[in-house]
Amino acid sequence: MKISHQRKVTGFTLGEVMIALSLSSVILAASITSSVALQRSFNAIDKYFATHMQQIRIIDYMNRDVKRGLIVTTSVDLQTVTVTLPNYLIKQGDPEAIANPALVGTPRTPTITNTPSGQQVNYGSTTSTVAYSISGMSILRTEDGVVTTIAASTDQLVPKTTDVELANTEYAKTSVTFTPMFACAGSVANGSGTSIYSTSYLRNRRRG
Repeated sequence: MKISHQRKVTGFTLGEVMIALSLSSVILAASITSSVALQRSFNAIDKYFATHMQQIRIIDYMNRDVKRGLIVTTSVDLQTVTVTLPNYLIKQGDPEAIANPALVGTPRTPTITNTPSGQQVNYGSTTSTVAYSISGMSILRTEDGVVTTIAASTDQLVPKTTDVELANTEYAKTSVTFTPMFACAGSVANGSGTSIYSTSYLRNRRRG
């Protein structure tokens, strides 16, 4: 007598397979969408802080020149700033350099005069001119004809205002504002602007 074994065959039905595929597709689509959104957010934050660092660099440059300056003026449209600086170094063609060419590039010895408001430091009558201007999406620094780009927008951030107030006084107020441009759904939209402010005192000017 033979004993027969009955085998039970199990498996997924077509409906169960379709439901599983549908759920998997939804989860995969949600994961991809979240990853793309997160990547875009990281890129936007990276560009934002990169531009913020450019703002700080502009302020640092202008503070340095204003502190060393004799006169600070700004254009009517507030897009150009001009600083008149004393010649701290002896340059080619100066009387000291003509008398002794080895002095070219060395610090100039100032004369110090006592005034009612304190000591006045004088580096002579020769001066240099430094101008800050906006060209397209870049901010340029021009010193005696030599142009240096101190901020260049690589992410469509537009400089709005470069302003130095209170010309020919003992201090200057500076404001630099950028308007971030964020891409959303393939179109570019303006973001809220950020501003950095600074007050610099002209060391070569005194009250009185």
